[in-house]
Amino acid sequence: MLCVIAKLDKAATEKLMSLRGIAAPGDKPLYGHITIAVYTGGDNALFIRSCRELLRGIPPFDAAYTAIRVLEETSIIVAAPAENELLRALHRRIAEAFDASLDRWTKKGSWYPHTTLYYGPQADLRSIADRMRESFRPFTARIERIEFSLVLKDGYEIIDALDLSP
Repeated sequence: MLCVIAKLDKAATEKLMSLRGIAAPGDKPLYGHITIAVYTGGDNALFIRSCRELLRGIPPFDAAYTAIRVLEETSIIVAAPAENELLRALHRRIAEAFDASLDRWTKKGSWYPHTTLYYGPQADLRSIADRMRESFRPFTARIERIEFSLVLKDGYEIIDALDLSP
């Protein structure tokens, strides 16, 4: 699988890491991002070249994180940004061209922009999310880069990137 991710700035990532620390103190560092699409097709090189073309002209932008939510179906707690036309445009451009090759969570009509803070299928997610909400203050993240992240058995590898330009 190959993920297209909107990379968050360092300050936003640190805020999200501090929230995650409520649920998982001492956990590995958070790679601050919003997944735009997950490609499951067979030609990663073609997909990356196409995405670079599709995303041309999208300028750097801000995403305002406004809520902590529990996504029960996937057993995760997330930080969710407010509606954002540029974020949606990133997804829409890719989904219009590659919807048949996207995973079920990033296809048209299924995508929900978020940053995963905690995964806990056996945990009391509502209670943990409530504790996170006590510390949460809305903030803005800056997105200036799109990365292509290859999912590996034991993590991920950033294999390409596109800097957004005005």
